[in-house]
Amino acid sequence: MSDRVSRRMKGFTMPLFAQSPASSRKRITRRHTLILPVLAAAGGALAGCEIRKAHSAKGSGSNSARPPRTGSTGTDARATGTHGGVVLETAWEGKALSVEVGPAVVKEKHTVVPLTISTISEEKISMERPFSTLFDPYSMSMIQMLSLDQGLAFRQLNQSTEGLVDGVRKGKPLKLFAVFAATEDGVKTVEMFLPSMGVVTNVPVIKDADPGFKVDEALAGANLDSDAPGPVRIETATISADGSADTKKDEKSTTVTVSGDVTFAADSDQLSAQANSVLSNVVEQIKRYPSGGQMLVVGHTDDVQDDAYNQGLSERRAQAVATRLKALTDLSKWKQSVSGKGESAPRVSNDSDEHRQINRRVEITLTPSKPDEAHTAGTIPSAAPSAGVTQTLGPTGKGSEGVDVTIDDKKVHLSIDHVVRVGKYLAGTVLLKADQDVTVKPGVFSLPYKLQGLRWPSLVHGVYNFTLLSGGTRYLEADHASRDGDRIPIANNVVNDIKAGEAMRLPAVWPDTGQDTVTLDLPQGGNSNPAPPLNTRLTDIPVTDA
Repeated sequence: MSDRVSRRMKGFTMPLFAQSPASSRKRITRRHTLILPVLAAAGGALAGCEIRKAHSAKGSGSNSARPPRTGSTGTDARATGTHGGVVLETAWEGKALSVEVGPAVVKEKHTVVPLTISTISEEKISMERPFSTLFDPYSMSMIQMLSLDQGLAFRQLNQSTEGLVDGVRKGKPLKLFAVFAATEDGVKTVEMFLPSMGVVTNVPVIKDADPGFKVDEALAGANLDSDAPGPVRIETATISADGSADTKKDEKSTTVTVSGDVTFAADSDQLSAQANSVLSNVVEQIKRYPSGGQMLVVGHTDDVQDDAYNQGLSERRAQAVATRLKALTDLSKWKQSVSGKGESAPRVSNDSDEHRQINRRVEITLTPSKPDEAHTAGTIPSAAPSAGVTQTLGPTGKGSEGVDVTIDDKKVHLSIDHVVRVGKYLAGTVLLKADQDVTVKPGVFSLPYKLQGLRWPSLVHGVYNFTLLSGGTRYLEADHASRDGDRIPIANNVVNDIKAGEAMRLPAVWPDTGQDTVTLDLPQGGNSNPAPPLNTRLTDIPVTDA
């Protein structure tokens, strides 16, 4: 990380790294877009906006007749647009935008999603930056299509930049065509992640019907990335607030990692008094799959002792965990494999006491024979049920009221109105407002290094420290694998500076905590270069149903 270079491009800072990034329930009837902060159309005054859900398009995808719905701040928002898509009222660079998304049209191997962007601004609004990534600037690369019901993420395949520089102004809307892999038969709706703007839910999916645009022409005009794979599985991770365990879930397996320092006495294979509490999460996971499956228990150490000593210690610790799990629950349907890797497979480099602590661990991987047995498949239980909620040194307030934080030695107001439950996930958008220009350096929204090293090594340039707290468990943003195996959080990949009187919107998706309200926590500690991460907490954020 020492070899870091930064360059200013069109108003945002792009850091370049030697190492590339691992990239009672409140129901609102017939909700159509997720409520997000927005600049009101009239006079550019700050107001509120919504991510709404629309009916699935029928036949030709024509509008459903629906009355306008009034948002929480009195701003009218339409459920469906003139082309049968879903309208998101948002803003960019301080100017109000209306983005009609969809309908999503499946054509053979592809899904084409039109984005019709309009504004009342007389000034041209360039669209070259909000949807781009750090390493693919001036593009639509970070727009993602999601099927949160299926737990799938679809990568953007259209690499064309046509129209982005031309932008949009009053009377001259901009139409873009995002292209993704085809959805499976039977998928009625999808979600669209629009960085810097919001998450649009329940975009109708149509096939073999008139979508209101020429699909073949849209595909012919696209610069398609033919090497990009199809949809990938959304994955989730939780970490205990006290650092005793973390849980990762993918399509096939669940891995619980327990801290060696908590589970064992120092330099010992004897289980500590806390071991049963830490291992209770593993037991909880096992009980979700009564038909059993494969269980792999692997011990790991740091590099303090010699190879032979560390290998032996890792094997003994793995065996001790396996034996204790057998005493805690019925493992008769599980085929166990117990081994140790010594110091050979560290999570992070053994270059500090903190990092060595991370590497001292035991990993328990469960691969069930019948994954669908889980009653709440896709929702991760507590990483450490016995742990209490951690304290925060930063400001704390209710989500809708927000708190004042300091960025670039200036006051910035941070808030979130609510989150929306879609399938097994939650989607929401954080709003940042300031009365003066604010330079947002890389690192402001990064995870502390201890947490970063567990999931997204080397990431400091995007928005990765928006976590949800539930009891003693921290839920990280949902993510998925890139084509080269790195992790891509479903969050902003780059962060722009904040201009005076404008607002920054930072959407994200998390695993569902199962609660009626959630707490957004930006954890303290760790990185300070090039800028320390924000530390704050927003409580009592209502969860609504899409």
